[in-house]
Amino acid sequence: MFNNRFYGTRTQNPLDNNELRRMAPSVFADSKHESRGDRYKFIPTINIVEALRKEGFLPVYASESRVRDESKKGFAKHLLRFRQHDGFTTVGEVKPEIVLLNSHDGTSSYQLSAGLYRLVCSNGMIVADSSIDCVRVRHSGNVINNVIEGTYKIVTETPKVIEQMEVMRGLNLTRSEQVVFAEAAKGLRWDADEVNVSAEALLNIRRSADRSTDLWTTFNVLQEKLLKGGVQVENKETRRAQSAREVKGVSENVRLNKAIWTLADEMRKLKAA
Repeated sequence: MFNNRFYGTRTQNPLDNNELRRMAPSVFADSKHESRGDRYKFIPTINIVEALRKEGFLPVYASESRVRDESKKGFAKHLLRFRQHDGFTTVGEVKPEIVLLNSHDGTSSYQLSAGLYRLVCSNGMIVADSSIDCVRVRHSGNVINNVIEGTYKIVTETPKVIEQMEVMRGLNLTRSEQVVFAEAAKGLRWDADEVNVSAEALLNIRRSADRSTDLWTTFNVLQEKLLKGGVQVENKETRRAQSAREVKGVSENVRLNKAIWTLADEMRKLKAA
């Protein structure tokens, strides 16, 4: 039933509350964490989810961070991805999404970003703030209305992202340019002083749909390797190699997603100049 923690990617079915609770229990927190003061206005994330559902935005993905502090279980940082029931149609191989980040332990405000979901490889991308401003909503005031307004702001600006994507598709990279891109990308996740990661391994494709050498496809190949792992990482000190694990932490997932988007966008600007 679950593919990469996306529910029903083939049928595009949204998540119901049972799936949400299993994937991200903190969505259903019924109080704020004990560390939060009186000025912190507690609004359960599920209330935001229900409000967005009424607006036609349906959750299709959920995850939350693991916490070492037992007292923070049930209040942890969590990430949800939404698709608009009407209006957000498939654009080529991608579906535009809204990405919502929140916590109830003070580690995050409500944050809204634009996202793209690539159907061919089940990649969930997050657009960098440099392309579309991340909307931040503090835990104070009219939180639900502010989140809904922020959601529609992201929707109205999403065509800019689609335009950037189309430009990337039209820019072909030489092999040397792909390697330069891969070398820069691997530095986003791995420390070059500590480990060896082959740029060529990062560029190796996993499916025939990724054979194209255009910037968009190359970006997707690298994003998948950075986030989902699978490449060999050699420890420089011990010379031991192991397969890189999938990035499951919410904060690191968001950071890497936005960082590699920024890298791809800078490459777009250089190639289009």
